[in-house]
Amino acid sequence: MKFRKFTKRQFLEQIGRGMLGKLFGKFDGDLTAHGLKLPATDAPDDVYFASLSRITLAPDALPDNLIEALFKIEEMANDEGHDRLLAAAQLAKVDLKLGDETSFGDVAVQVYLANPDLLAEKHNEQRLIRLAKFEYHGSVPDGPSCVPTVVAKLDEPAEILTLLTADLDAWFVKNNRGEQTAHVEVYPIDGEFWFLIRHGDAFARTTKLMRKTSEVLHFRPAKDDVVVYSPKRDEIRIHASTKGERELYRTTFGLRLFGDDNYFCNRKTLTLEPLRLLGIDALDVSGIAGLAKIVLRELEIAYDNKHHESVIRRADDLFAAAADAPFERAAIPAGGRLVCASFDFYFTGCKTPRKVQVKPSNTLKLGRHCDARIVHEFLAERSFRMGNGGDLNRNNRGGITHVGPLALS
Repeated sequence: MKFRKFTKRQFLEQIGRGMLGKLFGKFDGDLTAHGLKLPATDAPDDVYFASLSRITLAPDALPDNLIEALFKIEEMANDEGHDRLLAAAQLAKVDLKLGDETSFGDVAVQVYLANPDLLAEKHNEQRLIRLAKFEYHGSVPDGPSCVPTVVAKLDEPAEILTLLTADLDAWFVKNNRGEQTAHVEVYPIDGEFWFLIRHGDAFARTTKLMRKTSEVLHFRPAKDDVVVYSPKRDEIRIHASTKGERELYRTTFGLRLFGDDNYFCNRKTLTLEPLRLLGIDALDVSGIAGLAKIVLRELEIAYDNKHHESVIRRADDLFAAAADAPFERAAIPAGGRLVCASFDFYFTGCKTPRKVQVKPSNTLKLGRHCDARIVHEFLAERSFRMGNGGDLNRNNRGGITHVGPLALS
């Protein structure tokens, strides 16, 4: 499966430049063949890491084994993964070069370079799925369309980026994120515009240990958020950790793209009703390139009665479990409100499934950011997305608030 994600610059900066050079250097031929050039080894830090970030953003350019390596390294670049890798390396007699400035990321890269299978084995042991949460906001379904005008502006985005940065800086300084810390970049990917937003977080203090001495470091951590604008559906999706930041992006992007801070006001963008209407056929992956199969693992149903009753059903495969029941029963009950569903997505060529969670009305969680394109395609084709998402027409938005008879085109 091709690369469809951004790699956080903040994560790249956790790995020493020497280690990054060795890691990406293994794939120098593949990168050159796709017109991608690694940054000069003597480039300043800001230029070096910005250049690497742009390389990892390039769709269809990175080799699949580099994509998988980056994912595993990131998943293991933490305290638990670090200790697991050190113990495994000692048993496997892998000689790691450890020093006073060796980071979690450095250790993960070293293990990968020395023994890729060992990194994969330890990653599978630790595999705790971290879902990437996106919140979706569609626009209102009536009125003239300004989408083509906005797309034209985003082809030359300097003015919009300047306005966005000023707006975000004003909010961040009022909300204890530091003064003039916002930096916004935009990348066109797969017909969408990905805005990568780096800004300061709350001030932090931590103890630094060096050769039996300690000192307290005072600093403002950097934080990375993402806003993606889809002209096809005239909606944005937001990945940010706090409600305040998500609301900031919803209103600010509406104002600066369309002149209306409440432009992206429609939160009813996702539904689970296809499971009830179509049963297992709602999980048909025919015609969806990159998908082998999908399994429904968990479903939460709320009955909205005076007792606030809810039921959670779990199984290796809920549809298979219903079919094998001694007394035939429906996998999806006829009554109740479908609150949340968790699926295993089996991508072509991958033995291990990845988690996807759909929570109406507008929240999607992914096992990996780079799965987004294929997951979105499936959800749209099988009517889990509200609206048709067709051409750039004001009447073709993610704003329909009901689901009628579903056509699987």
